[in-house]
Amino acid sequence: MPRFLLILSLVSMAVSTSALSTNPGISVNKIPVASQIHSWKVIDQSRVIIAHNEAGGYLLTLRHVCHELPFTRHLGVSSSNDTIYAGFDYITAGSQQCPIQGITYIGPLEQAALVKS
Repeated sequence: MPRFLLILSLVSMAVSTSALSTNPGISVNKIPVASQIHSWKVIDQSRVIIAHNEAGGYLLTLRHVCHELPFTRHLGVSSSNDTIYAGFDYITAGSQQCPIQGITYIGPLEQAALVKS
């Protein structure tokens, strides 16, 4: 199965960790059509939101702390057949590869609540 690495070159916006007392949304195992990811926002060193479309996005929870995540200007996301899988794929921040432990689908209102503070 071919694997690809998408590079997102956007300025991230750090979000307060107090905004995430609980993880909102619906837990999923994969993100289909990974090539349609258009932006990302750092929550903390182990969580990032990637926006997939206007209808919603995904909260990625990493397996361990990704120290370079809050400081990176480019974010890479591995994928297989244009799909990102929890437990298999990873993000690249700077020189760190950080495995994706969990994926949660979040709608626009949930995204706004996470980014608000």
